Amino acid sequence: MKLKPILPVLAILGGSTCLSSVLKADQFHYNNILVGTRAVGLGGAFAGVSDDASGVFYNPAGIAYALSNDIQGSANAFYAKETTYKKTLGNDSFVEESSGSLSPFFGGLQKLDRYVEGLVFAFGISNVDGDLKDQDTLIENKQVNATTIERYHRTSNARASTFYAGAAVGYRPRPNLALGFGLNYFSADELVQEYQDAQQTVSGGYQVLSSGVREHLTVYGMQPSLGVQVSVPGNVAFGLTVKKGIVASQNLDVATETRINGLTPEQYELLKAGKPTNAVVQESITSTSSDNPVGDWPAELRLGLAWFASPTFLLAFDVSHHTAVTDAEKLTSYGGKAKYNKDAVTNLHLGTEWYMTASLPLRIGLFTNNDARPEVKKGNYNATPEDNCGKVAFRDKYCGQADSIDFIGESIFIGWVQPNSQIAAGFTFQQGTGKAQKLGDHQVQEVEASSYAFSFSATSNL
Repeated sequence: MKLKPILPVLAILGGSTCLSSVLKADQFHYNNILVGTRAVGLGGAFAGVSDDASGVFYNPAGIAYALSNDIQGSANAFYAKETTYKKTLGNDSFVEESSGSLSPFFGGLQKLDRYVEGLVFAFGISNVDGDLKDQDTLIENKQVNATTIERYHRTSNARASTFYAGAAVGYRPRPNLALGFGLNYFSADELVQEYQDAQQTVSGGYQVLSSGVREHLTVYGMQPSLGVQVSVPGNVAFGLTVKKGIVASQNLDVATETRINGLTPEQYELLKAGKPTNAVVQESITSTSSDNPVGDWPAELRLGLAWFASPTFLLAFDVSHHTAVTDAEKLTSYGGKAKYNKDAVTNLHLGTEWYMTASLPLRIGLFTNNDARPEVKKGNYNATPEDNCGKVAFRDKYCGQADSIDFIGESIFIGWVQPNSQIAAGFTFQQGTGKAQKLGDHQVQEVEASSYAFSFSATSNL
């Protein structure tokens, strides 16, 4: 049977199978989870401060200005994300949800003045992405144009995590100048497993469709970082950090299975009665592997400014820039596209800290979380699929593009500071809009997404 019409559910089966790991395993947003204890309340604007153990992540030079030894940790007690694809099935939207909990940061700092004046050591473990999805979707008796979807069932299980673990040293050769060096091991581990099946009516016939996919991506490497922090008159500090990831090992395994039964009305009645139908069956089973799916790891340049306006008020601003990645492998399971190529991305971070009383600081932050995937392009589609998505040039450029969603985030935290310890708790929200091609063809859907996390942290001075 020639599958001339690309049916709505069949497109979801094919397109979603191809794009599923792009949606859940998110290496394309660099501020999914803010790390640190004080820094998260400042919206990640910390390169000009960086005077605690999270300086291992933000700016290793800043740890040279630490006032005391400390050990600290933070946790997202609950993290949830929802993505809505507008008008995916006719006028109905398609919603995906995920959630999880994790520890974004744990670390410690030790001053080494007894050995070298102005020398400080710190270590830290940072989780910058952690997601867990367990979804079960059922759609019945849905009319989309000339297609009647009698039953569509989709289960999806996915987990994704990216973390850094390392150490740094900071040295203060002058009272107004600090230098730092850090080295982090990083790991990305992403697993997606999905199964989908559907029964639908179209053009006087019936189709029974099923599809399954399993993807597993692993990436390991090292990331050295260099930092500098300078204080100038007016209680202003500037921080600069340069990081470069070096991938040591990477691998992507993809296994898919698709089965399509095309039935006449008479055959469909036989199928429902449990009798042989002699229907045409199309099956496709593939298993592919890549040892260069992500190519390079983006470099990061972060510039920060901190204004210590008074002993009770701080204003901080960071600009973070991640470079493009253009050498990811073109994967046959994704229509010959380089799934993990990334555009250069710049994000902004703004934070303020105000001590309402001597022991109660309020921290408020704003930040962007822009997508490293290119914007979805809409082609001039005015003919049949064979003339557009059937043509390689049109298909490669305008069909099956990955989601592109830019977020704006806010954070608000309140702390309680004591002479030898402090705790803080608060919320982080992100809202984003963008475009997608959920069906895998030329059609473009508007996307709305949101996420929130309740977090708390604790620091103990030693």
